[in-house]
Amino acid sequence: MAKKQVNNKTAKPARASQFNFAQDSYLESTSRPLYGLLFLLPLMVIYELGTLWVNTEQVAEILIHKRIIAFIWLSNVAEWLGLSNRLAWLFPALVVVIILLCWHLVSRHPWKIRVDWLGWMAAESILLCVPLLVLNATIGSSTVIATLQAQEPATAATGESFMTYVVTGIGAGIYEELIFRLILFGLILMILEDLLKIKTQIATLTAVGISAVLFSLYHYFTIDAGGFRVTGTFELSGFVFRMLAGIYFAFVFRYRGYGITAGAHAAYDILLKALWG
Repeated sequence: MAKKQVNNKTAKPARASQFNFAQDSYLESTSRPLYGLLFLLPLMVIYELGTLWVNTEQVAEILIHKRIIAFIWLSNVAEWLGLSNRLAWLFPALVVVIILLCWHLVSRHPWKIRVDWLGWMAAESILLCVPLLVLNATIGSSTVIATLQAQEPATAATGESFMTYVVTGIGAGIYEELIFRLILFGLILMILEDLLKIKTQIATLTAVGISAVLFSLYHYFTIDAGGFRVTGTFELSGFVFRMLAGIYFAFVFRYRGYGITAGAHAAYDILLKALWG
């Protein structure tokens, strides 16, 4: 009687990145959701505490800035669900934590981490924002920087005002990437690949294009006491720059994960202000 072969192979956890990085290497590990969560947790704390620490009038003005309207959208969703104002303020951070924890559980990656790699993630985020700074200086500076300067508070020269932009730059990186990459890009990709059975390469390019165009358009809306309104500052070069930035962030997200993408976005916003503020 022939013996049956026993398959002793165990299922490997799904990769967070699409590149075939060596298993458990820095590049493969830090693209996982757990590393992204641990990397972003201190930044979320800085954002929450920073908005309480900086001047109240500055916070009120910057919070309606189009770059972090994503945070306000999420807070409005929480209020619509019936949460109090205080809980609504914390809701966006809770969304990040819940999504990344669930993603980690589903992917079945190990819980072991290397703390020193979190520092390397910060360095990588700064490095990855450099191409956008160069691109901005090449085609985007005439509109993007002018828009930033036009919307600065009157006290923009003070150190406290710069801290305001550091705080809101962190918020923009975390919550814009949450909406446009982690949620929107991921949702489009899931629909195209899983439901419509479109090839991965075509689905990826389609998701990149759609999310990038919407990301650029998003910068031409603002919110105030009267609700949503279109700003009158649309210029083609600014739209193209932001669309290219959306394409860039989408590919960074696809291959390096949410944590690095949010970190690179935050680093870009902060360094843009520091270099050309």
